[in-house]
Amino acid sequence: MKNKLKKPSGLNASLALTHDPEQHQRSLLNALLIIIFVFSAAIGTINILNFGAVFTALFNYISMLAAALIWLFYKRTKNLSIASWLLCGAVLFNLFAFMYIAKGGAYSLIWITVLPPVTFFLLGKRSGSWLTGSVFCLLVAVLAWQMPNLPSTRFSMGALLNITEVLLALWLVFRHYEGSREAAFAALERLSVTDKLTGLHNRAKLDLTLEKYMGYVERFEKPFAVLLIDIDHFKRVNDKFGHLQGDLVLQKVAKILHSNIRKTDELGRWGGEEFLLLCPDTDLSAALHLAQQLREKIAKNASTVGTQVTVSIGVAEIRQHMATAEALGLADTALYRAKENGRNCVVHA
Repeated sequence: MKNKLKKPSGLNASLALTHDPEQHQRSLLNALLIIIFVFSAAIGTINILNFGAVFTALFNYISMLAAALIWLFYKRTKNLSIASWLLCGAVLFNLFAFMYIAKGGAYSLIWITVLPPVTFFLLGKRSGSWLTGSVFCLLVAVLAWQMPNLPSTRFSMGALLNITEVLLALWLVFRHYEGSREAAFAALERLSVTDKLTGLHNRAKLDLTLEKYMGYVERFEKPFAVLLIDIDHFKRVNDKFGHLQGDLVLQKVAKILHSNIRKTDELGRWGGEEFLLLCPDTDLSAALHLAQQLREKIAKNASTVGTQVTVSIGVAEIRQHMATAEALGLADTALYRAKENGRNCVVHA
């Protein structure tokens, strides 16, 4: 049993990257800041040296400075949400500054198409929809209002309608794309952290959650209990009734456990016929009371054809300065003692 309790060395870090929905947002934020900084610096310098356009270069250097300040803000605070909104503001400044300098020339309007991918990818479906839709509506309104004053190339009602259609199409496409991407990512994440048979969290998810709770214990000095639950004589069920019946037993036990814990508790299949229950803000007395309740519920309701199903439970209260492997080792030792005591009982470390 104890050979199952090895702490995975690089697993938690890799899973955090794989299942972190903000990973791509951080990458895009850094890439866009670098692009804006370098692009603005280069164009500003070209405008001064080649064209003597100091006023135009001023906008470029303001944009360059804004990118640098946003980067410093993000590195200092790690506030991805605010940094993303600030970056979207910087992108809008660049777009409208360019259109202002071009005096509304039709060719300058093409740059507005940069907005949807930036806002949807940085802000998500809802905020990206509102910001992009608001800017597009404002742009169309300004174009309609200023149509008589636009450049010499005649800016007709047909041109305005075409621009409106393109902006609407972009808004719909990127809104749909971001929505489907978020849904696909959420579905993939659920699959990657879920045990297929029982529908509970899998070992990888439990590892991450346990590390998080151990950090809470260390920082806030709050009680935290671990329950290691093992189905008694599970091998006999498989040998006598077959693996399909064994799977049914696992599902029954998982359902009973899940139905009788608090919303704040984290339950998962630890491996084989073992389940791990993590109980934050729970001292040893409360954990033992919960364990007894679960043991009784399973003994009463999980029986299957021809055999009674019971569980043995090892309980451990986690203290400060305790390593994860030590915490699990305590629960595992308690579970081993429960089995030595005849099974269908609860033992604490």
